[in-house]
Amino acid sequence: MRKYTFHIIAGLVAIAFLLILVFSTKSKKMDERVTLKQSDKIPYGTAAAKELLPAIFPNATIYYNKLYPAYWDSLDMEQGNQAVIIMADQFNADEDEISRIISFVKKGNYVFLVAKSFSYEAVQAFHISYNENTIDQLINRENDSLRLRLEKPVFASDRVYLYPGKKYESSIYALDTLRSRVLGRGENGRPDFIQMQSGKGSIFIHVAPLAFSNYFLLHKDNVGYYQSALSVIPSSVNKVLWNEYYLVKPKGTKDKEPNWLGVLMKYPAFKWALLTGILTLLIFVLLGMRRMQRMIPASVRPHNDSLDFIKTMGRLYFDKKDHKNLAKKMASYFLDHVRSNYKVSTYTLDEEFARNLHYKTGYPEQEIAQLVRFINDLDGLPAISDSQLTHFHKQLELFYQNT
Repeated sequence: MRKYTFHIIAGLVAIAFLLILVFSTKSKKMDERVTLKQSDKIPYGTAAAKELLPAIFPNATIYYNKLYPAYWDSLDMEQGNQAVIIMADQFNADEDEISRIISFVKKGNYVFLVAKSFSYEAVQAFHISYNENTIDQLINRENDSLRLRLEKPVFASDRVYLYPGKKYESSIYALDTLRSRVLGRGENGRPDFIQMQSGKGSIFIHVAPLAFSNYFLLHKDNVGYYQSALSVIPSSVNKVLWNEYYLVKPKGTKDKEPNWLGVLMKYPAFKWALLTGILTLLIFVLLGMRRMQRMIPASVRPHNDSLDFIKTMGRLYFDKKDHKNLAKKMASYFLDHVRSNYKVSTYTLDEEFARNLHYKTGYPEQEIAQLVRFINDLDGLPAISDSQLTHFHKQLELFYQNT
């Protein structure tokens, strides 16, 4: 085993060396992402362009944001002598956004628009026609490098600026010559940098975004192109805004100004209060859709019609002074009550009857015996006085109440 130790160690060292070589080569590979963002220091970011702005506009306050044109809070949309540099890949502005930009320019401001492609609304508003040089780049891969020059006599020199990076450009092949003038051209001789006058201000359109990239500006003395291109904006402007809204705006969508409800829904307290209110209202409506049920009347205790009948008949007999007949009816009702409730025979009304009823009801036997005697004596009495009838009635009422 020892004789192979050297070979194993040599093999491991060779593998480690190859891995280090692969990873080191990979780490040195150029980052070719085209971001155009002022925060990116990669070759095709625009951090260098951002750093140079204060030197180009020494009298201006520099701002940076990614906001929709209506929210350029750092600028005064009603005043002049301000500039906005819009950095975009695709300038996919809608009609409302373009209208706001043009209104801003007409008040004596400047918009420097850098983009490779444009929305239909932008093409119509700017009266231009353009094409992206994608086919030329695919055919002439060996000549895939950006070459630009500024137009004389607008600029002092028409020298060619170039770098060995990507072209990533478009060309303007038609424009309104009465309203626009050419400021620069690409390698094919077609305009790639124009100016359009609008009211008291101007809109500048540049269709070669990588002319503002870190790679281009830091290649040899290409920074001179950047300084000359931005010199079309008066150095006396007091505010300069670098805007990247169209770098973050979703492609192919029309981002409208947010409505008031959308803004309020960003606050959790309002959102949950609104949702709770809607849910409560929904439950109320659903419950209200049920058939309304009639109120159930209060239960009334059954009425004893028999007792009312007896009382009515009693008053009738009492009014006619037929006390004996009334006493017989009262005695008959009493005996029927005893038979029905206590199952005591009323065939013979004697002491045994009184004793049995006493056992059944617990009512004093003497009181029952008095009732029995009075009932037995009814047939032998020629008549009954008011006091006798009243006393008999009280005895019966006491029996009913206490049994």
